[in-house]
Amino acid sequence: MIYIIGMACMTGTLSAQTVVDYSTFEQKVLDYSQTLKQSVAQRTAMQKAMKAAKTAFFPAVDATGSYQYRINKYEMDFGGMAVPMEHDSYSAEVGVSQPVYAGGSIYHNYKASQIQTRMADKSVDLTTDNIIYAAEASYWGTAAQKEMYETMCQYVRIIEQLTKVLQDKYDDGYISKTDLIQMQTRLKEAELQRSGSYQSYQVALQNMNVLMGLEPLAEMDLTDSISTVLPMPAFIGAETALNVRPDYAISQLDVDYQKRQVSLAAAKYNPSLSIGFKETWGTQMLNISGETMFNSNVYASIKLPIFHWGARFKSTAAQKAVLLGKQYALQDKQDQISKEVAKAWTALTENTRQISIAEENCKLAEENLDLNTFSYTEGKLTILDVLSAQLTWIQAYTNLIQSYYEQKIALADYRKATGIRYLGQK
Repeated sequence: MIYIIGMACMTGTLSAQTVVDYSTFEQKVLDYSQTLKQSVAQRTAMQKAMKAAKTAFFPAVDATGSYQYRINKYEMDFGGMAVPMEHDSYSAEVGVSQPVYAGGSIYHNYKASQIQTRMADKSVDLTTDNIIYAAEASYWGTAAQKEMYETMCQYVRIIEQLTKVLQDKYDDGYISKTDLIQMQTRLKEAELQRSGSYQSYQVALQNMNVLMGLEPLAEMDLTDSISTVLPMPAFIGAETALNVRPDYAISQLDVDYQKRQVSLAAAKYNPSLSIGFKETWGTQMLNISGETMFNSNVYASIKLPIFHWGARFKSTAAQKAVLLGKQYALQDKQDQISKEVAKAWTALTENTRQISIAEENCKLAEENLDLNTFSYTEGKLTILDVLSAQLTWIQAYTNLIQSYYEQKIALADYRKATGIRYLGQK
């Protein structure tokens, strides 16, 4: 916009700076983010855990071996005839077992792992969403600090020019020392404000560098100014937002996961059946000669829980209570999202409207400063009128920059509240 001061105070270092626009900055932040990498690693872990849970459906093959050496001499008595026993005993066994029915524990455990995998996937989306929001806040906050610094530079130049005029008038005896001192004081105040603004701008740049994985003091400049006009989104209702918000999807999956936990709690007390085959090779149980032999076994194992002092009922009741809490949390999340969407839309529309008001105010402040300065030099107004007009000028531009910044943040809030990014991605 024409009202924002676009002249940097320090241009000698721009040639050595890295220039970034918002899109480039966002991508660099996403590429470097350690938080996002952690989230992706957790998703990979959940995917591997799901595959591990699936293997419980398949037959398991195990091999075991044992060796025993009896130190003391031992003889087995067979009706008055003592037969010495071998000192060495050993065996090797290979077995195949297949669960036929495990009370539903294998099935529900696998389904629970699938839900955890989907939750981890949505967590990556949520982490990405938060990082993009943080990048937006950082970029536009820095852009606002940059514009504020440049505006303060212009403010100082305006006061410097008038101070020089007053110094000449004082030297010629046209004004009092009081007028000159008041303007000189205002100049020093403006220089202090400029210094503080520059410090805030540099700190903001350092934070941006850290987000991109660069050295904090690396030279950088921004392409997109705080006054850059961004496309305005259409209104999206809370219902649409619920379908795409990753945090709401996580809450839904959390309820589904807890339902599986209720089933798993009950599965521990259901009947279970497994079958298998074992092949054993080794010395005989009564190892007299040390000879070895093969022994094949087919088996079936069944377990029927009968009485556990009400443990089944109490365990499932505890998990159902947790499930009820998850369902309440889901409803609370739905209400929260509805409020966020409504609040974000209201803020976006009002902040956009406030920009026009702030721009008109800057026009008036410019004209007021010019008229008061001219009238003072003509002897029609006092120095206090000029000082007041200067304050009005800097306040008007400060309000304009703040309006631009708040509108950018309101847009980021609305995108996050409605899940617009995920609508675009999908």
